[in-house]
Amino acid sequence: MITNINYNHLYYFWQVSKHGSIASASKVLHLTPQTVSAQITSLEQRLGKPLFIREGRGLRLTEFGQITQQYADDMFAIAEEWLETTQGDLDHISRTLRVGISDALPKSLVSKWLSPFIDNERITNLHCIDGQQAELLAQMSIHKLDLVLADKPLDSTLPFKAFCHELGKSQLGFFGNRASLDALKESYPNSLADVPVILPAKSSPMTSAIKYWLEQQSIEISIAGHVDDSALMKALGQQGFGLFAAPLLVSKEIERHYDVSLIGSIDNVYQHYYAFTPDRLIKDSIYSEFVKYAQHIHI
Repeated sequence: MITNINYNHLYYFWQVSKHGSIASASKVLHLTPQTVSAQITSLEQRLGKPLFIREGRGLRLTEFGQITQQYADDMFAIAEEWLETTQGDLDHISRTLRVGISDALPKSLVSKWLSPFIDNERITNLHCIDGQQAELLAQMSIHKLDLVLADKPLDSTLPFKAFCHELGKSQLGFFGNRASLDALKESYPNSLADVPVILPAKSSPMTSAIKYWLEQQSIEISIAGHVDDSALMKALGQQGFGLFAAPLLVSKEIERHYDVSLIGSIDNVYQHYYAFTPDRLIKDSIYSEFVKYAQHIHI
């Protein structure tokens, strides 16, 4: 096990990796090239692996050097954030909050969850990123995200530790544009067999639950497609490409925003909601306050 790393040496390596040469990094560090070169050599000896390969007058990162640079990027970014957020009055520390949002979640609900952060004195900037749950959790594991909101529980096989907070759930219903609306409602759920239906991604727990419910009703549907992004699925439904399933918790917002109507509910089928925080942030009061607020929305 490698211990007692000299972080000054790591910082010199990081500057060289950013600027592409020892000469350029030396100017930034206000050190002689000989000093920087010696410190990096010392770091390589300590690590037992080369970080750079010489190419002409320049340097190229080895594969190990590329991995080391990625970790150094995260380490020094966190250090910079720490210095920025702890300046001045410690009773009024402010920070940037980076939130990952699964494509499967309804944005109207997410906006309700995040609303307390907008006026929070401790949050100077709310930075939100959409994406697939697995990708967002991977970003959180290397400290690029502080919080991830998603619709699936934490996979126990993930190679990093995170905390899973269940926020609540909402029953689902089918929505569609206003064409032939009365006929669809009158014979629901059998009318589902007469129109195309847009379902979430094949891997989504919502899709599995909906298909099981349809089997129980002895209804065969025509699947117009599987769409990961919940907003895109609603937009396609609005344009008449098919009915779509969405949470009843935000049915009013969906009907108003997309000019669609609820056709009928899907009995005992729910979308669940979760918040994930990394191990290092579990004691931050901001996150405990957020979880309590988000859970209250479902009461």
